[in-house]
Amino acid sequence: MHVVDQTKLILGILFAAIGLGILMTSRRTRGFGQRKQAGALLLVAAIVFLAIGLGYLDLRHLLGR
Repeated sequence: MHVVDQTKLILGILFAAIGLGILMTSRRTRGFGQRKQAGALLLVAAIVFLAIGLGYLDLRHLLGR
């Protein structure tokens, strides 16, 4: 495993921790309210940032630059 961008990797870890924290605190609530949506969105952002930080995803090629 090779770290390409350390800043994005740290942001991904931070977003994952916050997202899991939000989901854990709202697990006893019913439905899929705004807190659970925010937690899930932070986990999706964490996955993207971790993929960029580890070099699995390169957005420059996707954007045509």
